[in-house]
Parts: sequence; structure tokens; C-alpha cells
Amino acid sequence: MIIVMYNRLPVYDIFFYKDNKMAGELIKWSDSYNLGLKEIDEQHEYLLVLMNKAWQSIINRSDINIILGLLEELERYTISHFIAEETFMQAAHFPDFPEHKQEHQKFVSYIIKEKERASQTGNISLDLMHFLRDWLVQHILVSDKSYVDYMEKMKSKETSLLGRFFKRLI
Repeated sequence: MIIVMYNRLPVYDIFFYKDNKMAGELIKWSDSYNLGLKEIDEQHEYLLVLMNKAWQSIINRSDINIILGLLEELERYTISHFIAEETFMQAAHFPDFPEHKQEHQKFVSYIIKEKERASQTGNISLDLMHFLRDWLVQHILVSDKSYVDYMEKMKSKETSLLGRFFKRLI
């Protein structure tokens, strides 16, 4: 049996109706999450798919090992996505790269800690799922958007006559 926790208290009836109404998606993809970078946008969308799979498993009271497997998949995919993003940012000489990378590291650490806790206790925290959803949306709309804005700014400088002139001087 799986016990779902919210604010460190067990929760059952709030989310489990007979007709499974609450078994919808935790988060839906929105066009507002698009950054204009096809590969990164596709990766972000897949991260939402993985979160929704984990959410569905919790709602459907799946075996703890199934949920832990989904969290493991989410962790692995997140790490590979972060590596792609960080490589892109380094290549672009994004000035806020160290802070951005630190955000990534904190996120992965949180997933690992919560996965270990769930493995030991058999409890999945709804706080974890809400954290994942809120963090990812905020990260895409603010942090990731900032490196896209930076890239656009650099691109416009390179295409202008003045930008090309100053680039030669550097």
C-alpha cells in the first residue's frame, strides 16, 4: 500500500474519487513555456510528461516501486536535459551560467533526497510533486527565458554593422 503525504500528513480521500476525477494532469503544457529553441522546448515538454506519469501513478495508488522508477527516470532525464542546457549556455558565454547551474544542482539534489526518503518510508510527498511543477514552470519562465533573451540580444548585436565591428575588436 502506498501512503501519500501532504504537509507531512497522510492524504487519501482528497484525491481519490470513485470516478477518478482528480487523476488528471498535474501540469499541462502551455505555449507560454516555449522558449523558441526547438530541442529545449521538446525536452521541457517531456519533463512535464514524466511529472504527469509520476502524478498518475500516485493518484492511481501504484506500487511504490513503480513510482520510484518514474522518479528515477525523471531524475535521469532531468540531468541529461540540464547537461544540454548548460552546454548551450557555456557555448554562448551566458554571464549568469554559474547561478543557473547552481539552480539545476539544487533541483537534482532535491529529487534525489525525496526519492531516497520515499524509498525508506514508502511515502510519496505531494509536496514533492507540487515542488517539481512549480519549480519547473518558474525555471522555464524566468531563468531559462533569461538565457534566451541573452542569446537574442547577442544575435542582434552580431547581425548589426556596429556589432560586427566591435566583435572584430575583441
